[in-house]
Amino acid sequence: MRLGLVTIGQAPRADLSEDLHALLPAEAEVTEHGALDGLTGAEIAALAPRPGESALTSRLRDGGSAVFGHDQAVPLVEQAVGRAEASGADATLLLCSGEFPAVRHGRPLFLTERLAHDATASLLRGLGSDRLGIVRPLPEQTAEALPQWGHSIGVRPVAVSAASPYTGTREEIAAAAREVARTSDLVVLDCIGFDEEMRRAAVAAGDGTPVVTVRGLALRVLSAML
Repeated sequence: MRLGLVTIGQAPRADLSEDLHALLPAEAEVTEHGALDGLTGAEIAALAPRPGESALTSRLRDGGSAVFGHDQAVPLVEQAVGRAEASGADATLLLCSGEFPAVRHGRPLFLTERLAHDATASLLRGLGSDRLGIVRPLPEQTAEALPQWGHSIGVRPVAVSAASPYTGTREEIAAAAREVARTSDLVVLDCIGFDEEMRRAAVAAGDGTPVVTVRGLALRVLSAML
């Protein structure tokens, strides 16, 4: 199967390559496409969140990051999905933990947010707990986590903190995870930028409280059918 990977930032995502190789079947042929591909710095800056618009953040090709508005990103994401399909992708995975339920597509489209949320709900049921902790990349995203997760899986997080996988240090991410782990039985690093090394640092900081990443959950679930 040829799998298209669409990031809301710019492709290729060098920070994803290790997990992609580890979690996807060796025979899977992967192409990468970014919603912000081809945009200048000024054009990306012009996408800054408007008043009342949800904020998103993602990695850029040069290793930096950008913050931009969700609603403004939707048509750019749709264009990137279209490019993935035009390049021959049999299916596409949208690499973002935000909500994109209405993105138009012509072939199967899998959403990291949906795959990760459903997997999290199953893990909580197995743990016999509803004590969910969330770490998001931006402070302005923390308030949204309560209704979004509550509506999505029926469990409102008991604690939410913020640390960016793009601009924060591993120590800052670990501290954010430690903060929510105090009252949680499962912690989700809720951004595609959080990697396995960050997850391990969060586990150590939380005295063994289980920690998962949305990228790990989505890739593992999707790989089962590839």
